[in-house]
Amino acid sequence: MLWIVAWHESGKKKVKAFKDEQTAHAFEQERLSRINSPEDRLTLGELTTSFFRSRPEFHHVTKSTIMWLVLGREDADGMTIESPGGFMCDKHAEALSRKDLERLREGFRARGVSNSTINHYQAYISAILSWGAEQELIQRNPWRDFKRLPVRKAIITTSLDDIRKVYLAASPWLQWAIKTMYALTIRPGHVELFGLLWTAFDWRRGTVQVQQGKSKRIKSVFPPQVYIAEARERYEADAILGISHVCHRNGRRVHSYRKAWAAAISHAGVTHFPMYHIRHIAVSEALARGADLAAVSAQAGHSSVTTTSGFYAHVISGAQQRAAALMPSLEIIEK
Repeated sequence: MLWIVAWHESGKKKVKAFKDEQTAHAFEQERLSRINSPEDRLTLGELTTSFFRSRPEFHHVTKSTIMWLVLGREDADGMTIESPGGFMCDKHAEALSRKDLERLREGFRARGVSNSTINHYQAYISAILSWGAEQELIQRNPWRDFKRLPVRKAIITTSLDDIRKVYLAASPWLQWAIKTMYALTIRPGHVELFGLLWTAFDWRRGTVQVQQGKSKRIKSVFPPQVYIAEARERYEADAILGISHVCHRNGRRVHSYRKAWAAAISHAGVTHFPMYHIRHIAVSEALARGADLAAVSAQAGHSSVTTTSGFYAHVISGAQQRAAALMPSLEIIEK
């Protein structure tokens, strides 16, 4: 009978076999003592660097954001620009405390950052700490049980008519981006909308595979046929020119869309219309027209139907009322 000791080191699983239990336990204790010795304990900066070396699939924008959060970054003159999380860079990762979290939050509050964004930064660091614990680079995630800040749900008042107005005021490349975002219920930005490649389209099945920016999961979308037809024409034209991105500006990849979007909503006379609301309206319209909740949840790429029903409860209740009105009545016929 053999006794097995398994562990992760530098992102790789390692296994060692022993003939007896006592020797196996002795080896494990010695290994843990080396990990937990002061000179071998990883700082948050070191752990963050190891995390990204083992996760090359992260989008470069997300990676640079997290690296700035922990390590800071250099400006054009080579000077380091510190972030509110820079004070944690040289601290031992597993020694981070609630006090460190509150200091991080206060640093962002001083910059006028919302609770929702602060929660995203907290989640980034907690994910790195969890990975370190899984890989046995640190003993535990010290932030595992810390709750996020309360966030008030924004009331979205924009409508499908607002999208139409902005669409008419937008430049041609932005019009196609609006159509794509609406048809695929995707988020704006470098990962989903402007990172989408033609290789994601399955023309035979009429589906599109989209890597989601938040979860990194792949969702399979069935767009409207009218969109697929236009997309096929654009694909064939782009293929001749060697253009790989679905949404581009005269063949060039879109790195910044905010000025173009701001100009479009200004010309349309629409106020407070973040581009992200297009995705929200797409989901709302599908539900309002009686689409199956599970199907809409899959289109949106939500982790569960519960997520969809929680965010769109006001739409679902209206759809239920319309469904009830359409039901045939049962009349008792007296003879």
